[in-house]
Amino acid sequence: MLFGATLLCLALWLGRHRIAASIASLMLLSAAPIVAIVAVLGVGAALVIRRVVRPSISDDDEALLAELTALGLTAGLTFAAAIDAATTAVPGEASSTLRRAGRREHAPGSPLLDDPGLFVVARRALATGAPLLPAVSGYAAALRSEDRSRQINAARRLPVKLLFPLALLILPGFLVLTVGPAVLGSLERLGL
Repeated sequence: MLFGATLLCLALWLGRHRIAASIASLMLLSAAPIVAIVAVLGVGAALVIRRVVRPSISDDDEALLAELTALGLTAGLTFAAAIDAATTAVPGEASSTLRRAGRREHAPGSPLLDDPGLFVVARRALATGAPLLPAVSGYAAALRSEDRSRQINAARRLPVKLLFPLALLILPGFLVLTVGPAVLGSLERLGL
């Protein structure tokens, strides 16, 4: 046990958190197996819940950037100024990608293959002569619609995902707590 504690301290000092977690779980498993199993199941359930509940941030940021760009266009800003204002207001990966694409847009001979969808929509609108504001607003609405349908599909799959913890964790405990005392009482009355 002392050796395990020493390894745990060394792993934490070196910044190896996964190794430290493995050592701590092995120490806990050797000291108290039931507590270790409950802790592992609890951490696993927390990770599953966090992955199911938390939405995709990048998709939401892209839709927010498109909406803010459309808002900037309604205020009379140019497309470049609206993009700049939107990327300033929303920090994150989608903003930096949009900012990089905006810098490439002004450079001659820049590749157009990996541009964000907002630039593709704007380029298509400018090439066809369509107004820019309805194109950007429609793109933002399409992104929100896709995000809403993705969330609805995730909500429909949630009962199936919750069936496993319910059947294997909650139901046996419920049966032990409700049926167990009655079975023990009848065994005691029978003298077994």
